[in-house]
Amino acid sequence: MKRVLFTPGPTEVPSEVLQAMAKPLIHHRTDEYRQHFLETTRLMQEHLGTKEPALTLSCSGSGAMEAAAVNLLSAGDEAIVVEGGKFGDRWRAICQTYGVTAHTVSVEWGRVATAEEVESALAAHPSARVLFCTHSETSTGALFPVHDMARVAKARGVLTVVDAITSFGVYDLRFDRSDFDVVVWGSQKGMMIPPGLGFICMSPAAWDRVKASMLPKFYWNLTKAKKALETGDTPFTPAISLVLAARAAMLLLQSEGREQVFARHARNGDAARAAVRALGLPLFAEVPSNTLTAVAVPGGVDSSGVLKTMENKYGVKIAGGQDRLKGKIFRLGHIGYYDEGDILRLVGAFEGALLEHGGTGEPGSAVRAAQQSFRAASSSTPARVG
Repeated sequence: MKRVLFTPGPTEVPSEVLQAMAKPLIHHRTDEYRQHFLETTRLMQEHLGTKEPALTLSCSGSGAMEAAAVNLLSAGDEAIVVEGGKFGDRWRAICQTYGVTAHTVSVEWGRVATAEEVESALAAHPSARVLFCTHSETSTGALFPVHDMARVAKARGVLTVVDAITSFGVYDLRFDRSDFDVVVWGSQKGMMIPPGLGFICMSPAAWDRVKASMLPKFYWNLTKAKKALETGDTPFTPAISLVLAARAAMLLLQSEGREQVFARHARNGDAARAAVRALGLPLFAEVPSNTLTAVAVPGGVDSSGVLKTMENKYGVKIAGGQDRLKGKIFRLGHIGYYDEGDILRLVGAFEGALLEHGGTGEPGSAVRAAQQSFRAASSSTPARVG
């Protein structure tokens, strides 16, 4: 049976990327590799909307998060952490691990914090040096107003660090025109390659702050990484095959066009949400992200049965809830390498499995709603900024 990943990470990998990874390995201290690496970096910068260096780390997105923290802060510093899910809470855990006091702006999972709540926290903790926030919270499917949050932080001289691990490639982050100081992302989401690479981009103000950081750092020394990038190198052995995969993926995104990529994700998200509503199910997130659709498990439905039937009968793999949401939500991923036909397969499988395990609704209603959503969408409609 053909199986397709519709999880919010890892996501489906294009054949062009698989082919790039299957080529014979090349050495990383060669002009051939440096040329590919620098091209990949340039393409990521263009997609992010920046002229600042985009650093590549051999790690997961969480590694890039930790690198951001240890390069900006010192033990005893204070920070504000926006927490509305598992990955927002990861910022708190990283800070506390390094002796940084994390003041949290916590909201119920599924809800999004507001810029006003962040401003109140900044006013209450004037010694805070950094604001850590998550753009698209993977555990809840919620989209946070990080541009508004960054604006209020900047007004107080506080740096903003954004976890864009599931929003890079989905939303126009327009880094150089934003109030962001640091953005981190990973390889296995909108970049459409396997897990194993983390990325980080920093503003000039953030680089100035790096000079004063006293936290220990060896592998996560971004000053060394920035210096090495000038000549197309990395301080340590890179994940060569994944870098070549990233180049292939970024060439695909460039060919499609960045605005078209964002608009495609908006259409896919709209269609998935329309399908869910047609089944009479509530969306879990207060402000849904175009990366995934989180759906509350209806009463009387065996959530584990739905997941297994989707995978074993329909060849469609989605994700359930994590931590406190385990068994309480479904997460339908549509981030990355998906088109209209893929989304129709996703919602058709979801509808079929749901009806087999106690769900209600008219058979075919989800697919019809998604089709109607796609027909109503205009491919020329600009995607909104997240």
